[in-house]
Amino acid sequence: MSTTTTESAAAGRRVPVDWSALASAFDNTAQHIRYFLHLETGALIRLVDGLADPDTRVRVEADPACVRVEAIAARDQYRWLQAFIPTVDDIELQVLLLQCLQGPGSFRRFKAVLSGRPDQLRRWRVFRMERIRAAILDWFGARGLVPASFEHAWPGAGAESMRSRAVDSARQQLHAMTRDLAPGDLHALTALAEFLRATRSGAHAPVVPSRRDAERPDGLGPERRAMETRG
Repeated sequence: MSTTTTESAAAGRRVPVDWSALASAFDNTAQHIRYFLHLETGALIRLVDGLADPDTRVRVEADPACVRVEAIAARDQYRWLQAFIPTVDDIELQVLLLQCLQGPGSFRRFKAVLSGRPDQLRRWRVFRMERIRAAILDWFGARGLVPASFEHAWPGAGAESMRSRAVDSARQQLHAMTRDLAPGDLHALTALAEFLRATRSGAHAPVVPSRRDAERPDGLGPERRAMETRG
């Protein structure tokens, strides 16, 4: 059954939804991960290319109750950056953010600049979450679907602000802890951070060395050194 036929048949249906999971699906940037919303249960089904069971993949893709959730396009998220800048009351910061939009890497530079201004970073996260909310509502509306209990389940600005403060606090604690770590531990921690970041973005995850390998003069174990030599 085609997607159009499925969505037409589902028009007007009220769909129970795990809103937090759905927001993550709309914000998914990994090309090898696909999400489907089950219209009867509201569950988000995640299929990872190369890892998903073939039978499960075929069953999900053929199920008329499963609708593919497309991630928000990068061009639309780029417009969010442009729309946020005029809301900043610091002219100097506005100029810096405008400069971030020039060329590749805009999103990374934008966030890096805001990371030095926790108050504005929190504002950006709330602003962005509201844009994701609007995109989800538009997605439901375009398919004639009715989201259930949206207002009661969606994290409000207060919840997002609390989460942002918790994240900022965790970063400060981590920074303080690194001052007491031995060099070998720092190498291992850096490698772990690179691994987590690569996993989050869907990129190829680097090899995480053991502490013993990290304490070698070149910071590489035999396997990693061989890989570097071949590269």
